[in-house]
Amino acid sequence: MKRKILSLVILFGYILGCTPEPDPILMSDDRKIVDSLYLEQVNLLKPGMDSLCNSNFDARVQRAVDSMLTERQAEIEAQIERLNAIKKSLQKSRQ
Repeated sequence: MKRKILSLVILFGYILGCTPEPDPILMSDDRKIVDSLYLEQVNLLKPGMDSLCNSNFDARVQRAVDSMLTERQAEIEAQIERLNAIKKSLQKSRQ
């Protein structure tokens, strides 16, 4: 009997101990501090991020253009093949 009770206590302890902790509740002062820290970090990182974005912009645009051109070229070739197949079919039916 004692083993069953001990087993149940251990089981409940295990189940209750494995629940995730609730999200922290921030008071308005805490939120202001977090917001100011976040803004400081953003302002420190922004110039570097902007320069990275500007340096990679041309290459990213060119890659996007190349991708679109490749896609459109494949669509054009598929249409040409479809039209050629229709043309051959019409020529065979006329003979």
